[in-house]
Amino acid sequence: MAGLGVPDLASDFDFSDLVQLVRQAAAIDNFGETVLTGTTTSIRAAVQPAGPETLERLPEGARLSDYIEIWHTGRLYAESPGGYADVIIWNGQRWQVMQVLEDYTHFPGGFCRASCLLEAVSLGVTGAQ
Repeated sequence: MAGLGVPDLASDFDFSDLVQLVRQAAAIDNFGETVLTGTTTSIRAAVQPAGPETLERLPEGARLSDYIEIWHTGRLYAESPGGYADVIIWNGQRWQVMQVLEDYTHFPGGFCRASCLLEAVSLGVTGAQ
């Protein structure tokens, strides 16, 4: 039997993509207001769809829900000490890490598997009279 594991697939160019990992943290500006700052890093990860795309019709508007699962040889956070989840930028869209499903990063050759939700697009009206 072949000895191929998830860390091998997550770093293999045939099975993985180059994605951007944004680690968010809160900082206080000169006016005493909390401002989110992000550190962006390029990582290699295997990305797969996690379910069908659904359109939710809510009283306040419509929302598109779409999920992906991501396998990465480093650690991903659904919540961090500052309280903010990691964001994955893949195919020009922002995906927020909602749940870490498996975390074996403490083992040699370990990996992390997380479920990510497509971030909502906010449409601002500009130039309205």
